[in-house]
Amino acid sequence: MAGGKLKVKMISVSDTRTVILIMSRWSIFMKKCLVMMQILSTLILLPACSLPDAGKIDDSVDPGERVVESTTIPIVEQENFVADSPWDGSLEDVSHWLYLIDVNLEWEVVDQITGSAYEMIVIDYIPSEESNVDYPIGGVIEAWHAAEIPKLVIAYIDIGEAEDYRTYWQAGWRIGDPEWIIAGDPDGWEGNYPVAYWYDEWHAIWLDSGGLLQGILDAGFDGIYLDWVEAYSDENVVAKAFADGVDPIEEVIWWVTDLAEFARSQNPDFIVIGQNAAELAAYDEYVEIIDAIAQEQIWFDGGADNDPPGDCPLPRTEAEVDTDAYRESLSSPCQRQYDQFPESTLHVSSEWYLGYLAMAQSKGLTIFTVDYALDPENIAWVYDTSRELGFVPFVSNRGLDQYVPLYP
Repeated sequence: MAGGKLKVKMISVSDTRTVILIMSRWSIFMKKCLVMMQILSTLILLPACSLPDAGKIDDSVDPGERVVESTTIPIVEQENFVADSPWDGSLEDVSHWLYLIDVNLEWEVVDQITGSAYEMIVIDYIPSEESNVDYPIGGVIEAWHAAEIPKLVIAYIDIGEAEDYRTYWQAGWRIGDPEWIIAGDPDGWEGNYPVAYWYDEWHAIWLDSGGLLQGILDAGFDGIYLDWVEAYSDENVVAKAFADGVDPIEEVIWWVTDLAEFARSQNPDFIVIGQNAAELAAYDEYVEIIDAIAQEQIWFDGGADNDPPGDCPLPRTEAEVDTDAYRESLSSPCQRQYDQFPESTLHVSSEWYLGYLAMAQSKGLTIFTVDYALDPENIAWVYDTSRELGFVPFVSNRGLDQYVPLYP
């Protein structure tokens, strides 16, 4: 652990095993018990965890049977969309956003985005992909900044996993060599490997003078969108942390802090959005360093490598988690996902996610939601329900590799 870290008030390393068992989002104890903590006593939005009747999907049609074979996102036509008010570029005023991490972004799509009414775009830092190092991302960002409706442009980065298609990946690397590459992706995403993110070598990839974060700043991005913040709860990461004598919760908060401080030393208005790990909203030190949380699959999920592409409904309440009735309600592709990955999101309830998002919202964070659905009825329901809770929704296919026209 490098010197000069922000010292946060945490539980001691000697108690780490207990902390992780409690805090891990996948553990049964966490799902059953943590939601009963201060959320229930302090948050007024928690009743919304039981999804509102006004926006409820018609129960006569089983959402679990709504898996669409095509991977094409249904186009919802918009007519003469006009922003509610002039947009000044602040995160709090974003009401429509696009999440697209296709590393082979075509110019036709760039033009579609330029002419769209989206106010924020989350896009891959494409030059970090080994076959796209010359992609003119700076020019794309300039076009989006200068659009009729200017866009905040946020760089998607994976801070908890190494990806073997990135420029930093070296020939011969594999699990265990270097030692901070510790496992394969637990959900089956090919080429992704959880890392011991507290290692100096991993930090150097991002924070050295010629590192990826400097490239992101130089390209003109307005912020970063951090994937795999939840690495602290991965069982292989936890085991490695124990072996190294560090607290993975402390380390992930320090890691996010290092990234944010590096960027904000050059751009004080630089935006930091943490994806998932909404439970870290319990730590004020984490809340103070980020601007927003983007939570995936609150209501609908899909599978790794876009199989299935979406429309797998999560259990709505804690009482439905891991019940036979819930499993039987799922379509065959979703049942396969449920059975093959027993710690996947299909074993977590919407209620559990919403409790922590309400906590984060009460602490002043903007909340973005990301759900995976292709059925038009499911898409409409998610947008309505998310907005009723004061969140900013987005719905796409699980691969996040297609342009989605702005939903009204």
